[in-house]
Amino acid sequence: MSYRSKLRRTAIGICATAVIASSGLLALPAQAAGTKAPATAPSRREAPAEREVASFFQNYYDAVLEQQSEGKNTFDIRKEYLDPKLDEALTTWGSEHHADPVLRRSEVVKNWELSYKGDADGQSTLILTEHWQDGAPDTKVLYTVRLSDRVIVGLTDAPA
Repeated sequence: MSYRSKLRRTAIGICATAVIASSGLLALPAQAAGTKAPATAPSRREAPAEREVASFFQNYYDAVLEQQSEGKNTFDIRKEYLDPKLDEALTTWGSEHHADPVLRRSEVVKNWELSYKGDADGQSTLILTEHWQDGAPDTKVLYTVRLSDRVIVGLTDAPA
């Protein structure tokens, strides 16, 4: 087989793989950069509130690292995903604690996990567990998402 034939077959194979992957027929587990994959796949589908918090945190994390795909900063990301009252409260929290109000520390997380806690009164509650590079104890952050419009209305330290 000639070099051109091999090259043509390789190019066709790559194109076919791209078409199959973009159609969803070739599904690989999605994992955001910096996140820790769960030990086992959950038996239920990820709820819209979980997708919203995961998207918010990934975009926020990327903005902290100045690698956000649309060039947005952390303030832009907060305005996009958070209720204005929550955004204002987080600004106050950050000033009082001299830390990033979303990450809850001044450092950047090594990785994180998101778990569903439950739904009540039109809201969904999730816990985002942050794992730190310096080996400090994990930080658990409680997120509340209003289900009617998928806006994050609560972000607090999870009770111990």
